[in-house]
Amino acid sequence: MIRSRAHWATAGLAVTALAGLSACSAGAAPGGSTDAEATGPVTIEVWGWNAETGEQVAEAFNEAQDDVTVKYVLQASNTATQTNFQNAMEAGSGVPCLVQGFAPLTTMVVNGWAQDITEQVEPSADLYNAGALAAAQVDGKYYGLPSGSDGQFYIVNQKTFDKYDVEVPTTWDEFVDVGRELKKHDVDVTNLAGEDPSGLMNLAQQAGAEWFAIDGDQWVVNFTDEGTLAAADVFQQLIDEDLVSNQTYMDKPALYKYFDSGKMASTTTQWWSLTGYQTGFPDSSGDWAAYPIPQFSDAAEPVTPGRTLPSFVPEGCENPEAAVAFSDWLTTPEAIEAGRNEETGAVGFPVQIPDPSAYVEEVVPKDFFVDDKAAGEEIVAAQERVIGKFELGPDYDAWFPELQDQWGKAVAGEITLEEALTAVQEFVAADLESKGISYTVAE
Repeated sequence: MIRSRAHWATAGLAVTALAGLSACSAGAAPGGSTDAEATGPVTIEVWGWNAETGEQVAEAFNEAQDDVTVKYVLQASNTATQTNFQNAMEAGSGVPCLVQGFAPLTTMVVNGWAQDITEQVEPSADLYNAGALAAAQVDGKYYGLPSGSDGQFYIVNQKTFDKYDVEVPTTWDEFVDVGRELKKHDVDVTNLAGEDPSGLMNLAQQAGAEWFAIDGDQWVVNFTDEGTLAAADVFQQLIDEDLVSNQTYMDKPALYKYFDSGKMASTTTQWWSLTGYQTGFPDSSGDWAAYPIPQFSDAAEPVTPGRTLPSFVPEGCENPEAAVAFSDWLTTPEAIEAGRNEETGAVGFPVQIPDPSAYVEEVVPKDFFVDDKAAGEEIVAAQERVIGKFELGPDYDAWFPELQDQWGKAVAGEITLEEALTAVQEFVAADLESKGISYTVAE
């Protein structure tokens, strides 16, 4: 059976939402105070693996108000978080009140791990952008906190484009045409790693695909819908005509060296990759320019791929309002500044807020782009258009490795991408059947 919930949020209440939290509930609440007579602040555990700034942000929050005390429990990794969380849920004790997302939100819902915090978050929705809100939903309701999705934008080696007098593409059809033109000069338009199908997922999301939808009490599975096939067609042309390189991400130095050579002309990316590019592209640093990601020709409006694994409030936490108050506070300038890395001076880009433009200069590496200001504007625009929502179903851990395998075969030319997607859909159907999960395959 599919279960679903909801979660929203309204500006100005990041601090006032804390009022009334100081009275703790009776009994031993997971993640909260155990003293029924306590009159001090509610204490909640927050689990995450941010070793650099997680604790200092929690400390700043605790100093900023008197109603909630956050105890930040550092986890070794996302994998360790999942293991520890499952153990706590099975034991029925030691469950935190806020957990950094480690799996698709639908997994949390289907497993009964994430609770409905709609009522707690609804008053502060306009603290967040549309993509962040969308990513926190399952079946139109909010089980996750609006943690924000990293919007994709497009970077090109402007020196290479100018050298061969090639126009920067604005549509995916133009992108393929650019690949054909660059191939005449022994230049690849982009790179498709055989182990990484994320590009296909991104374009499918951008094209409006729905690999998983919810219809009443069952899943609707569709890996071959119109949007997905449109995305697959872009990559199929690139593969068939040998317009791309196939450098692996498993050898990052070699990959970066190739990107830096001028023989790989463009890629889609997110803001957090840029520092690595600046370090890894010493020869071409200063040659790159940022542009909007190409769109599908029939798109009603520009949209940007981007999804996330949102943080969530577990079932059993008796103080969800405290967790939401902490999440709301994270949108404030004080919280963003509190997250500045004391060693590097870097600040995290607040992808969940409606307008992050005040912080974009902090994440644009100096001298990497032809025009730093223009690059910053594209990063902000990508966040404004980010989709955020792309349903991954109840068995993502099972089907994603199958997608990787089928994608690798397609990139190698052994099968077509449509055949690969059909195989993944058949795998998903068999897997859901074996697990007793109600589903139907879309016609």
